[in-house]
Amino acid sequence: MKRQQIQQQEQTTAFQKQTTHNMLLMTLEWLEKYIEVAYPNYEIRKQIHDGNIKRTDIDGNPAMAEDSLATQLVLFRSTLRTKPPFLREEIKEEYYKWISATGINANNCPERLKHFLFGIHEIVEGRGEKILEDLKNEQANINSTSLEFMEGMQKLFTYSHSESKKVEKVEKSLEGKTYKDIEIGSKFGGGNIESGGQTFQQIAGTVSSSYEAGFHFFPQQGQQSNSPQQRTNSEIIQDVRQNPRN
Repeated sequence: MKRQQIQQQEQTTAFQKQTTHNMLLMTLEWLEKYIEVAYPNYEIRKQIHDGNIKRTDIDGNPAMAEDSLATQLVLFRSTLRTKPPFLREEIKEEYYKWISATGINANNCPERLKHFLFGIHEIVEGRGEKILEDLKNEQANINSTSLEFMEGMQKLFTYSHSESKKVEKVEKSLEGKTYKDIEIGSKFGGGNIESGGQTFQQIAGTVSSSYEAGFHFFPQQGQQSNSPQQRTNSEIIQDVRQNPRN
């Protein structure tokens, strides 16, 4: 088993390691933003102060903040899906440190936030099918063959493609380097893996039974949407223009 892990480490590039850790930070930044908007009276020790989220449309709009967080989790799952177990274990340990550092616990954590924390852990563990099922059931009524939809997606891709050039620069700077060639320090030095893991297990014990049937990342067919109105393609495109990193 250890030999297999060593082989996986040698085959994992420095760029893959860096981008996976970056995706975790971006996901947790969105999570902290969601907490700030949806639970203004719930105070945590905020850990990420980079200020990458420039969106103003989610301020005072918990439904929009939640939808944005859920969308980020779809991207997070996509990033982790093909990563080896040892790298996902690193991400899980950082997640536990974050939980510990924020002061979140099973007694003070809002119920719906508990489900999101549990769902993130499921994604890290490679069990992220639920969020895709929820997304599929939400999008079932979208006519993806409409001309308006296709034009909108084309514009969105064109803009996003220009931003991808920044990522290419990072990849080029790490070209030829393996997982072992870079060290990524923890952003959550005030957190503890063991205590964060224990806190998570306590939270998981309160929501694991209701997670599959009683919780959904996105509004489902037949449910009232969390958003005040359907977002148009132009609104989505404007979103990306204002904040392409997210």
